[in-house]
Amino acid sequence: MEMQVRNAEGNLTDQDREYASKKLGKLNRYFHKAHKVEMVHREERHLHIVEVTVFADHFTLRGQEKDESIRAAIDNVSEKLETRLRRLKRKLVNSHRRRSTPIPQALDEHLAAPVDEPEETIEKYEHFSPKPMSVEEAVLQLELIDRQFLTFCNQDNGQVEVVFRTKKGGFGLVTRPV
Repeated sequence: MEMQVRNAEGNLTDQDREYASKKLGKLNRYFHKAHKVEMVHREERHLHIVEVTVFADHFTLRGQEKDESIRAAIDNVSEKLETRLRRLKRKLVNSHRRRSTPIPQALDEHLAAPVDEPEETIEKYEHFSPKPMSVEEAVLQLELIDRQFLTFCNQDNGQVEVVFRTKKGGFGLVTRPV
């Protein structure tokens, strides 16, 4: 598995690179074919920010953690990704069992000891008829309600679209490509 570390400031020591490689290399055991792990490190206000992207088995996993210690940030992001991988593998195995198809060997070997984690379920369903309106009107409506997004029917093209609030306080638009 290829490990790529990007560090714009150049303040990551060789020991820290080796530590990250060793720690993130353990994620390889969850995959049949893991090709690449990218780690991006930067510092902001005395905090180490570590972003990790794993490319394997047609999946892309991302995780980010902040900590005052670089090694603690690496440990935290490694644990986060490992938890996500266990959950993903469990869901894949359960879907094979529900369909009564044989479990692929790559999945079966990593799940010898099942972990009791609660399964995510949909708790609430909402049905609505999207109101035809312009994008500008949808943004105005979103400003009036206390939600993160608003689904509407674009009166210009007749498609269902979503306008949402961004982290910076602006607005974004999700459309379906034509």
